[in-house]
Amino acid sequence: MKKIIVTSIILLCSMAMVIAQKSSGKNTSDLTVGAFVGLNIPQLTGGSGNPLSENWKSRQGDAFGFTVNWYTGTHFAWRADILYSSEGGQRNGMQALAGSSFNPQVPAGTYFYATYNNESVLNYLEIPIMAKYFISLSKSSRLYLDFGPYIGFMLNAKQITSGSSIVYADKAGTQPVTVNPLTGQPYAAPFDANTDITGQINKINLGLTGGAGFTQRLIFGELVLDVRGAYGLSTIQHNPDNGDNHIGNLLVSLGYSIPL
Repeated sequence: MKKIIVTSIILLCSMAMVIAQKSSGKNTSDLTVGAFVGLNIPQLTGGSGNPLSENWKSRQGDAFGFTVNWYTGTHFAWRADILYSSEGGQRNGMQALAGSSFNPQVPAGTYFYATYNNESVLNYLEIPIMAKYFISLSKSSRLYLDFGPYIGFMLNAKQITSGSSIVYADKAGTQPVTVNPLTGQPYAAPFDANTDITGQINKINLGLTGGAGFTQRLIFGELVLDVRGAYGLSTIQHNPDNGDNHIGNLLVSLGYSIPL
């Protein structure tokens, strides 16, 4: 994974060098670099009838990164980022779990149900490349729209579960599976766990991203407020038996860029 991070940094630096060379002889403000930090609100979407993919809700995650902007005109620019993005989703209450994860002897494709808290944390290194269109509000402030593709590299993934519940063979909760053989009474099984699921998630995710922002000239650079959405075009699970979700998120960030 360190190789991916190093390669991404080299890629962004190389792009900046190429852009700088192409813009030599022009105004140095044609190229800006900056950093940003923000709040990520991701969610897992999809389902297609697989109980393991359904009813995920949004969670909150961290995001931060570096950005390079190459201005090709008064109203246009190209933007490339290196972005750490914590994504995933959460699902609480009655939900499906793979039967084989609870009892290895049950056939594949068997689902059990239980009431517990479940959070899926998926951390990515993403590289979006976007086209930007600016609208001037004054000499010192502008609005912009941007859109483009991104590639995401899986850094790590974990599933955090908590609570205890009787496990049922049906979603309605009428057929308990966890039954004490001595008393014949159902009992609550613990679900407190922090499980590494990195190997279950595809290493690369391709998607589209875009949004809007506001820039305000401040001191020798620009303060940037950015709001963007993203959607992964490919399913994240390596094995479709574990689900078929797509990753998406809303990112609100604040950054600062300076001209070179």
